[in-house]
Amino acid sequence: MKIYIVDDSDLLRERLIGMIAETDDVNIIGQSESAKVAISEIISKKPDLVFLDIRLPSGSGIEILEAIKNTSNAPTVVMLTNYPYAQYEKKCRDLGADHFLDKSRDFELIPALIADIAKTLQMEPSS
Repeated sequence: MKIYIVDDSDLLRERLIGMIAETDDVNIIGQSESAKVAISEIISKKPDLVFLDIRLPSGSGIEILEAIKNTSNAPTVVMLTNYPYAQYEKKCRDLGADHFLDKSRDFELIPALIADIAKTLQMEPSS
């Protein structure tokens, strides 16, 4: 499974990469803290899974979500936020986010979530 990470925190990206590295059959194919770069790279690299922060200094994760979910073979998207407000979750889910996690409360759920997503992707027929 190919993963792309979008977050403005170097520390969070490093922590997430370390966590993901412990998972079999997973490759991190890119990372960015910029909305513009992220959209371009996600569309060109076609990851299976994207971890996406809602608030970025150079744009919104919600804008990225909208852009990448409107592509063919759109990736599974896990929104990560320090702003776990109901209105953000609703907006993200309406735009196609598959999961919505609070960075401070749900971070340790990520390995199990990756395993579940990998199983789901293996069951889907190839396009």
